[in-house]
Amino acid sequence: MEPTPNAVAAERWNGDSGRNWIAHRERHVVVRRRILPHLWRAAAIAPGDRVLDVGCGCGETTIAAAAAADPGSALGLDLSAPMLDVGRELAAAEGVANVTFVQGDAQVYPFPPAAVDVVISCFGVMFFADPAAAFANLAGALRPGGRLAFLCWQDNSVNEMFGLPLRAFQGHLPGSLEDDCPFTDPAWITGMLTGAGFADVRVDPVREPARLGSDVADVLGYVRTMRPVRLLLDQIGDQAAVLATMADGYAARQRPGGVWIDTATWLVTATVPDR
Repeated sequence: MEPTPNAVAAERWNGDSGRNWIAHRERHVVVRRRILPHLWRAAAIAPGDRVLDVGCGCGETTIAAAAAADPGSALGLDLSAPMLDVGRELAAAEGVANVTFVQGDAQVYPFPPAAVDVVISCFGVMFFADPAAAFANLAGALRPGGRLAFLCWQDNSVNEMFGLPLRAFQGHLPGSLEDDCPFTDPAWITGMLTGAGFADVRVDPVREPARLGSDVADVLGYVRTMRPVRLLLDQIGDQAAVLATMADGYAARQRPGGVWIDTATWLVTATVPDR
């Protein structure tokens, strides 16, 4: 892959973070099961569409988009070579031929102008060094009237996917629940996309339960591999107390079918006006 302004993210997703995501890929599919229908309704992919999936990861959304777009096509773009390899394997196993996976950085990737009908992303647009530049590049890739639809996480204070484990650090590390990702702010999203050339921007809240694992031990084993949790655990001496607090939180969410958490995301849609 060519040098990228998102070199830190590229190193992460080609290294430990990518390997960890692959190891827990099926869990992530389950977590997103009730969230993704919102994205599909908003994207409104139709037969013949040319779809771009940004930050496609292991390619499940790209493959689903390709099926909806047939006889059109879907391109999955991601920084992570290992995750893209998984996507190619999944597409081959499912016999999906109208899908392509490319390692690249959407912030600077040389898309042909107006070559895409729909851009989608499921939690894949939050890692750009310069989001405004990235979305201006994506706007140029979309045809006039083309559609953008993506999901991003809401703030940790309302999103239990990250907020529940991070809350266990309160009292041990100051500011542990704070979220510095600008995509948690709908006003910032709207202004950034408008400045990047998009119109009709909407940022709608989506709240859905998600099954995180089979039981507390299963979930705690997974959560300890999450990068934010892992980095915070390395900073404290009394890990046992923090982990016990996490375990209590997940135990309170244990149901007969597993441990269920409340997720909070933003569903963002926009269009490219006629040029």
